[in-house]
Amino acid sequence: MYMVAQCLGAIAGVGLVKAFQSAYFDRYGGGANFLHDGYSTGVGLGAEIVGTFVLVYTVFSATDPKRSARDSHVPVCFHFYIFFILPFLVVLFSKCMYE
Repeated sequence: MYMVAQCLGAIAGVGLVKAFQSAYFDRYGGGANFLHDGYSTGVGLGAEIVGTFVLVYTVFSATDPKRSARDSHVPVCFHFYIFFILPFLVVLFSKCMYE
């Protein structure tokens, strides 16, 4: 039920953006990512898999209740991801999660 609600909310959000900001929607291709020239689909898929793994690993390690020092290194973990992993993903794709 939660996944269905997320999908319906995304569809409704796209509809609202297209209805009220159609010029931006058309100019930016609806916000869809694409691979830059020179990169294959396999490279893009690999980058997505590695980037997602690093993000999920960072979140899980930063919020693990068994770690005694989890509160002190949480900002370092997230900044590692933002400053070292995302730039490589932005090179491959046209957009990132901050656009």
